[in-house]
Amino acid sequence: MIDDASRPTGPEDFITALNALYDSCNRPPYRKLAEISEHLGDLYGRRDLPSLSTTGIFDVLAGRRKRVPSSAWVASFVLCCQRRAWETGVRADDPGIASLPPWQARLRAARAASRPVPPAASPGPRTLAPPETEPVRPVRLTESQKATVAGYGPHGRALLGRAAAGDADALYRVAVLLGTDPARGGESAPLLIEAAAAGHPGALDLLDASPDGLDAGHAARHAHRLGDRAGRGGTAADRKVALVYYKAAVQGGRLEAAFAITEILQHADEPPSGRRRG
Repeated sequence: MIDDASRPTGPEDFITALNALYDSCNRPPYRKLAEISEHLGDLYGRRDLPSLSTTGIFDVLAGRRKRVPSSAWVASFVLCCQRRAWETGVRADDPGIASLPPWQARLRAARAASRPVPPAASPGPRTLAPPETEPVRPVRLTESQKATVAGYGPHGRALLGRAAAGDADALYRVAVLLGTDPARGGESAPLLIEAAAAGHPGALDLLDASPDGLDAGHAARHAHRLGDRAGRGGTAADRKVALVYYKAAVQGGRLEAAFAITEILQHADEPPSGRRRG
């Protein structure tokens, strides 16, 4: 695995890294990788990833594509290489989706390096191109995941509806709520990857902070931050949303969030102005 110090900084370096991964897995036949890609849903629960083709693999590894591959393609390729290496005894284990966040970070670095430097400002209006991101694909949550998020009440249920429609911010928030449970960090990574592919800053930050798999402590930090943001709204509805994230933060080990919960509950009957009712 390539560490952060040697992380590729451009498209060519990223393709070189993909080739290095392929070599380290004993150069499995493209046909075998394509076959494995048809079963990623059953193997890793990732039914949103594309199937690979032998031609596509060759074109990417040979550097025939003008742009770096999509985040979904990279995830499929990495998972298939790892799986084949484990099946053939080249590797002692299969890390599965735990290895994807570092690869997505490398991909973002390669994309950033490939963007042209904007010219110096000149008089007159100028139209800026939108950031190079990928549309978020609808992500299917398991019944257990849905139940956990719905357990946070109306806000949790609203997030589920938005996430089902591919809303990047909702996917990020669902990932945070799930990720504060130490036993479910691995389940959150695919959601963060999709949100990060759409350029969501919180998802990008959380992936970079947890390159080896989502850490409950990092998720709790983000939950606490979301609670503070909601709490600044001042309304009763805002306080209810803040409670959702503070409770998740406590679950992830950020115990100072408990003080914020106590503060909200103590002043639950106060009007928005902060004055107690007589």
